[in-house]
Amino acid sequence: MGSWRFEITVVSAENLPDIRRLGRMKVYAVVSLNREYETMRETTVDKYGNTNPRWNFPFVYSFNGSYLRQPGLDVVVDLFCERTLGDKLVGQVIIPVKSLFDRGLRSQRSLSYPISGTRYAKLNILYCFEETAKPPRRRTASWEDGDGLDILVRGLSLMTGDFSSLVN
Repeated sequence: MGSWRFEITVVSAENLPDIRRLGRMKVYAVVSLNREYETMRETTVDKYGNTNPRWNFPFVYSFNGSYLRQPGLDVVVDLFCERTLGDKLVGQVIIPVKSLFDRGLRSQRSLSYPISGTRYAKLNILYCFEETAKPPRRRTASWEDGDGLDILVRGLSLMTGDFSSLVN
């Protein structure tokens, strides 16, 4: 199995709890793979959506194909409310990558996930997988292509010591 490009777009969240006492909620998402620091990426802050923020923010990751089929690789989406005295976690979604990959490889799919730490909120995503590099195919000799005859002539030349048939 070759390499795969995985694109996940954090589209929006709906019905987030309003955790601010004053002012509007300004929400952003932090996306990572298994919370590994080097994979963490942030959306922009939605300053106008309040409890229904929209981002349409794509993230791209690359994987070895065999890694995709193993359980334990998760996309973690943490939703934060930007605040002056420190941002506050609003909720979280954990999505197993294997479950997305196993759904099939159509061009792009949309899904909604409940946001933990909330009562009715959900996160909307789009995702797709694209094979970027297939492993090289081993070329086998084929009688139709004349390869078999060439191999036979070379073998006979080595056995008899007559290399004149190899010179073009």
